[in-house]
Amino acid sequence: MGGDDLGSDDEFLSPSISDTAETSLAEKLAAEQGSNKRKRGNDSVDDSVDKPPTKKSSARVLIEAGRNLENESAEIQRAFLSTAFAHETQLRGISFDELPKLMAADFVTSPESTLEARLKSAISLKRMRKWKVMKSPMVLIVCVSARRAVAVLKDLASLNTRAAKLFAKHMNVTQQRELLEQHTYGLAVGTPHRLLELCNGNDAALNLKQTKLFVLDTEPNPKGFTVCTLPDTAGDCMELLRRYVIPELKRRKDLKIAMF
Repeated sequence: MGGDDLGSDDEFLSPSISDTAETSLAEKLAAEQGSNKRKRGNDSVDDSVDKPPTKKSSARVLIEAGRNLENESAEIQRAFLSTAFAHETQLRGISFDELPKLMAADFVTSPESTLEARLKSAISLKRMRKWKVMKSPMVLIVCVSARRAVAVLKDLASLNTRAAKLFAKHMNVTQQRELLEQHTYGLAVGTPHRLLELCNGNDAALNLKQTKLFVLDTEPNPKGFTVCTLPDTAGDCMELLRRYVIPELKRRKDLKIAMF
């Protein structure tokens, strides 16, 4: 069943100067570029001046910056996500008149050490358990892989709330659409590509019109990538933000992004 009840049988951007977080990333890129120049030797031609950092070096910096973000301030998280969005946009050759703007006030943070505890500090469990809004779960968690999504569901089993499983290798899109159209879920856990599939179209089975918390899971995979930095998921993750999350942030004040 795609909506099993949970609990039933069935290193980082430095926070020292938060106002210039994006600049910190740029400085790291510049430092790496200078290091590469020195490695070529003093007698080589310096053709790196005024050239932008390579996509490969930018990706390395983002991977490093994306680690342990759950422990950072809202401003650092905002800066990282804005930079990741700009990087992915450039990587895919997409041009927008204006990149989506995120504010620190759009984020919620928690001093707790586990995902379960962070969720408890950010939302009302009682409200989530009684959630009755169709197609729009109160909490939506985005994971780097189906395997990680399963682990998250197990970690949150003690919350005893009905959860939608929105990832591949569990059921197909048609089955998930039917469940979302027939049942309500206080919690949904999925992967970026599948979530986009469910959100797209005029008759979308999933939307964020009433969702209160959009969670980007910060747990890295065995190779150190998170859902925001893994090449296979970063593009869909940023597209999900651009098309469905950020417009809702602009429309109302009761939706928050969490990097737990």
